[in-house]
Amino acid sequence: MENLRAMGLMVLAMMCFATADGMIKLLAQSITKGQIMFFMGLAGAIIFGMMCLRVKSPIFTRLFFHPVLLARNIAEVIAALSIFTALSLLPLSTVAAIIQAVPLVITTSAAFLLKEKVGPRRWTAVIIGFIGVLIIVRPDTDGLNIGLILALVGTLALSVRDFASRLAPKQASTPLLSFYAFCALIPAGLGLSFLAEGFAPIDMPTVWTVLLMNVFALGGYFCVTNAMRLGEVSAVSPLRYSRLPFAAIVGYILFTEIPDAPTLLGSALIIGSGLFVMIREAQIKRTSPEV
Repeated sequence: MENLRAMGLMVLAMMCFATADGMIKLLAQSITKGQIMFFMGLAGAIIFGMMCLRVKSPIFTRLFFHPVLLARNIAEVIAALSIFTALSLLPLSTVAAIIQAVPLVITTSAAFLLKEKVGPRRWTAVIIGFIGVLIIVRPDTDGLNIGLILALVGTLALSVRDFASRLAPKQASTPLLSFYAFCALIPAGLGLSFLAEGFAPIDMPTVWTVLLMNVFALGGYFCVTNAMRLGEVSAVSPLRYSRLPFAAIVGYILFTEIPDAPTLLGSALIIGSGLFVMIREAQIKRTSPEV
């Protein structure tokens, strides 16, 4: 029963994240990326700051300056800026598909940096997944589209963020990590607005869109956190890929976007390889090390 509840929460989280991406894409048409980062950072910092205070977890400590946490926060800022810009330039489903390669990047990083053992079957799956990414970005003699480059940069930054989460000190709780990450978006967004983009006027429709973005983004975070706590990782994690069909639906409803054939093929390869890697890792944890 707990697994079923967790799986339902994970699917709901992916729907929320896909919808939040749609709100970000809408906002990028009326305000700057710096303003979007600022509003998201402010809302997240308030919510997760209150969560830390509720459990009497100190928030202003030396942990903020821990090298791993600093790297995680920098990666969060780079990921936000890159992905927000990519969403303004590319179809929603294309960005969502590229982001799904994060588990493959983490598996590769763990193998090289943490010396985790990765067997030939998982390496094959990782390679197939990266081929799926290449099919989506379709590099040619004219070079990559800037939006695709930014989506790839955002994916790498998200991978660094998640990889740093593995290495974070145990005393740094999930709400505290989230609080620091959202706090980092506030000065980054303000700095970007002051130094480069300026400040666009904000009307009431934009205010409502900002509120919806934060409701869905933070609601998704709440659901995914509870899903991972309630259910088995092997049962819940594969449902992260439900974000892709939700992104396609949101993209069609809001922007009349229809994924093309290469995007669908690349997405299928990324999903298939990612699922195999997750399932294989779960099997290895239950049995003996992979050979």
